[in-house]
Amino acid sequence: MGDKGRGRNILYRTKWMVPVVAVALAALSAGLAQVAQAHILAQPDKPITFVIDGDLPYGITQETVDAAAQGRALSFEPFTILVVERELTWDESENGELPQQADVMLSVGIDEDDPDLALPTGSRASVAKRLQGDEWNPNYSAAVDIRETFLNNLTQGQGPGAVVGAALTAGSRAFDGGPRSPVLWVSLAALPLLVGLFLMVLWARYLTRERTRRRTFSRARLELARVVLELDILEAHVDIAGAELDRRATGRARTVANNVKGKLHKDWSAIREESLKLAHEEQVLTRELLDPSTRVHERGAPEKPLDLATFAQRTAALRRRADALVAASSLRVGHAAGGTILGQIALTATLAVDDVLARSELLSEREIEALRRQRGDLLALVREADTTFGDDNGSEVVVRHVDLMTRWREAERRLAVTLTRIEHRLEKKLPRGTTSHIAAGALDRRLQERARIATGGTAETVDELRSSLDLTPRKGLPPAHHAERILLVADAIDAARQGATPPRRSRPGILVDRLAPDFVPLAVAGIPLVAALIAGFAATSAMERSDATYGRELTGDVPLASLRIVGDPALLPTYDNAKDAEREDPNIDTLSLDFVRDAMERTAQRSDDDALLPEKIDLVVPLLRIGDYVTVRPNEEVEDGVKLDYFEVLEAYARIKAEVEAEVPGTLDPATGDVRAGHAILPLWIQDDGSYGAGLPLTGTLSTGTQSRLGAYDFLATEPRFTNKPGEDWANPAGWIVASEMIKLGRQLEYNDLRISSLTPGTLFWVVALATWTGVQTLSMIVWSLAQVLLRGAGSRRARAQLRALRDKLNTLALGLDLSRLDAVAVLGTADGHRGHAAEADQQLYETVLFTAWREVQALETLPRREQRGPEWHHRVERMATVIDALAVREAGVAERALVLIRSYR
Repeated sequence: MGDKGRGRNILYRTKWMVPVVAVALAALSAGLAQVAQAHILAQPDKPITFVIDGDLPYGITQETVDAAAQGRALSFEPFTILVVERELTWDESENGELPQQADVMLSVGIDEDDPDLALPTGSRASVAKRLQGDEWNPNYSAAVDIRETFLNNLTQGQGPGAVVGAALTAGSRAFDGGPRSPVLWVSLAALPLLVGLFLMVLWARYLTRERTRRRTFSRARLELARVVLELDILEAHVDIAGAELDRRATGRARTVANNVKGKLHKDWSAIREESLKLAHEEQVLTRELLDPSTRVHERGAPEKPLDLATFAQRTAALRRRADALVAASSLRVGHAAGGTILGQIALTATLAVDDVLARSELLSEREIEALRRQRGDLLALVREADTTFGDDNGSEVVVRHVDLMTRWREAERRLAVTLTRIEHRLEKKLPRGTTSHIAAGALDRRLQERARIATGGTAETVDELRSSLDLTPRKGLPPAHHAERILLVADAIDAARQGATPPRRSRPGILVDRLAPDFVPLAVAGIPLVAALIAGFAATSAMERSDATYGRELTGDVPLASLRIVGDPALLPTYDNAKDAEREDPNIDTLSLDFVRDAMERTAQRSDDDALLPEKIDLVVPLLRIGDYVTVRPNEEVEDGVKLDYFEVLEAYARIKAEVEAEVPGTLDPATGDVRAGHAILPLWIQDDGSYGAGLPLTGTLSTGTQSRLGAYDFLATEPRFTNKPGEDWANPAGWIVASEMIKLGRQLEYNDLRISSLTPGTLFWVVALATWTGVQTLSMIVWSLAQVLLRGAGSRRARAQLRALRDKLNTLALGLDLSRLDAVAVLGTADGHRGHAAEADQQLYETVLFTAWREVQALETLPRREQRGPEWHHRVERMATVIDALAVREAGVAERALVLIRSYR
């Protein structure tokens, strides 16, 4: 037992650690909240260091790159990027062995034979950090994104900016400082707090249950202590009864006396043995429930302790057996008024028989007469016991008492036979498959309520009293059981007549219904679980939608800021189609800010997939004779299409930007030669045949992130589409072409700088799911607890109001006590075949229960307000309500019968 004792000591101490753990979790939650705030609100503030290996093409030098990086080349973690023109070696691209302590390496060189524009190769970029693991795929994926970003920026006219854009993509792929998802961090910060609250709620519920267990155990110990302390007194009762039985007992009286003595001593021995067993159980339970250091007598101690409910039931039964033995030992020798003791047994049957008689529509006249006569016989025996054994004692009393008990058993047998016949007859009236709508256990509950009424609320059964008086039926059941079964059958008949759904019979002989399953525990546990799963899936879906995902709703609402035309307006041809020339404004007039703004507005309104610009853009449209800048070749893959050389286009960009800067100063950044942020150049290519089309916009916004569409489509630069070709039926005005390109640019700007989260979907799912489950579970338990408190308060107020109403009923019954005696004894007693004995016993029992109820109501009213709550107090009030209602029904029945009898003599 030593190891078990130490284990219980540890458990006893650790259960008080729950508040400490909850406070620690709350502190942890506060700390995580600070970390979460720092991560969620964090902005990249660490500079990216660029190392340029010599003078590189496209205007990429150390000076121009540093200028382009000024103020925007920032990362969450500092790193160094080495930029070269050569191809990367195997160790550099595959093993991450980068020179000059670089973290990232980028080659800006392009193989003219394989420019890798459609599928950028990962061999021209490398991230050392991504090669530290065993898998090559993370580095390859990051390298491809870095290289693709560089080419995107290069394609849209950037030089030094292309390097900066590639560095920003490298920062987002490998140096992002960890996840900054508000959902993740809020869930992580809230999870310890929610777990702490959950533990506190469980701990509060544990304390409540513990207090209830302690109160139950305390009451059971008190019951056991009373029995143990009274064992000697109980033995004295038995010995005195034995001495009385031996005194002057001769002949048959001695035989009877010896039998009675044997029964009393047997009952006393059983009580003593049970009390010793329960004393050992009490020691074990004391150690389990109250004090782990409690010493237990090892000898005789149970191997496995009883559960508390069983211990309380056994102690209550032991107490009832002891009280019954005291009553029986006194009653056997005439030292107690037998009417009160036997009256408790009789009331359990007579009250139920009264309810059966109230259903006269189900009984025949013969059955009603038999029940009333047999009920009177039983009550007459109660009166006889009260009047015959109160003034005498000795051996003759014992014989007479045994004779009375024999007649009692016979009276109960006759009553049980009559009730059984009625029960069997009524069962035949039930439709097939129809049973009682009362839940399983209804018979036991009804018997318990009858016992409470009969004993004034002191006991739930009279079985121990029957056993002590040797009144337990040899065969069958007491009359009360059959009467209650008749009432259940009557309820079933009523339910069948009203068309109630026929329930199942749970076991033969007792008409019951199997109630629907209780879904409350399932809902309390299931709803938070379902909410957690939904929240987890929603969080992961939202993360997947935000990671490099296209198709989300566009929000751009900024109109084009300005529009400038560079070049000779005469270069823009008129419409080749005469009808277009007559119908439309001059082509050059459409290249105005108002026309383009209006065209963009109408396009955005017509389509849910289009929107205006997400940021302010100053646009310059140079009118360019295409043959003066690049070589135009036919595109064999597209009918009437053209194809430009990619490298020629890159060279043409430098000339175009210089011409634009000369006409519109401020369009370019003088330190880098790239287009300034917030500006854009849209080349409008014009062919000698009068057709025209737009090239790829040259923007000051860097293409960054994963799979950015800004500058991604090189064919927009190398395969321009032309309109107003000779022989075409219809041509797009130049203003519409510009508006369309600006709408496309707006979409690309909104999808720019997309990032892949460094958080795995599984991690986010479980963090959010656990936080949601804990939160919803805790909230539901708190709401349930508050609801219980409110309901308990409302229930207490209703119970106090009910108690005041019960007091009024008792006052009414007490004021009518004299009239009740007159009706029951003087009127009905004169018509009784037992010369009023049954009526007198009925009235005596009625008054006994009435006075007991009065004392109980008075005790309930005088309890402190803090004790006028809880299920036990409510149960006592409900029990008294049942007792007083039964008394009122009985009194009304007596008054009505007396009035009918009086009227019959008129």
